[in-house]
Amino acid sequence: MSTQLTIDDPAAVNQGGEERWVRAGGYLTRYLVAGDPGNDPVLLLHDGAWGASSSTTWGSFISRLSQKYYVLAPDFLGYGGSDKAVFVDRSPHDFRIDHVTEFLKVMNVSKPVHIIGDSFGGATALRSLAKPGSFNHRSVVSIAGSGGPWRTELAMSEMSSWDGTRDDLERVLRLLVDKGYPGYEEQLSERFRWARAPGHYKAVLAPTVSVPDPLKISVEDPWPLQIADTKIPVLLVRCVQDKLLEPAWAANIQAEVPGVRIDEIDCLHAPQLDRPDELETILHGFFDGLPQLT
Repeated sequence: MSTQLTIDDPAAVNQGGEERWVRAGGYLTRYLVAGDPGNDPVLLLHDGAWGASSSTTWGSFISRLSQKYYVLAPDFLGYGGSDKAVFVDRSPHDFRIDHVTEFLKVMNVSKPVHIIGDSFGGATALRSLAKPGSFNHRSVVSIAGSGGPWRTELAMSEMSSWDGTRDDLERVLRLLVDKGYPGYEEQLSERFRWARAPGHYKAVLAPTVSVPDPLKISVEDPWPLQIADTKIPVLLVRCVQDKLLEPAWAANIQAEVPGVRIDEIDCLHAPQLDRPDELETILHGFFDGLPQLT
């Protein structure tokens, strides 16, 4: 299935995969795919900042993984070329986990899946470990994604708003990556491209709309105790210069989930973009060290 984009595409990032569309759970879903379907599958989950999408977050990094793995990178609901549907009566992770679970079914992925997420995508990957009926996990990698808590005040103030201009979107991008890396301008163009997609702004903004005090509901969330007993191998990639998460976020998770592994990269928030060599080495080392499935 294909579709016609209704936004300009002035400078698309090297996607590293073939762009396709499919209906998953009833929703039109854009995704990138690369690699041999006979290889072990890797599912890439993108960030949740303005203009995020599979190509925005992962770009040419997909080609680094597709030489050995079958790589699938869908756009979350509300983002990229997928339908701009959101649910405001439930966790922002849960309905997207359900959607991506349906996506994997439509793609006939039956093998256990390595799930790699960046930022919100990493948080969603971690949260999926606590959701019955979600992915058939082989492993989970969260890059700068804590599962929700331990965000800094800067993250709360700077990432929640955008005035619709390219200049203001660059303010957001500068918190994610080093401006000096070679693909910076292309990344900004791709993020701006998808940030202007019809419905995206409202989809991102909707869950943050405040309600009157009588309608507010307090929900207890003992995260990450929900995954304390997981048997799935988990890697947390902490970005040393990250301004959006507290430095101890990964250690805080490890304190409750002792089996997780932590690696560090000296970068901001998205090493797949500005520190791809280091991240690739860490990922392959993690995957290669996993026990064989029986």
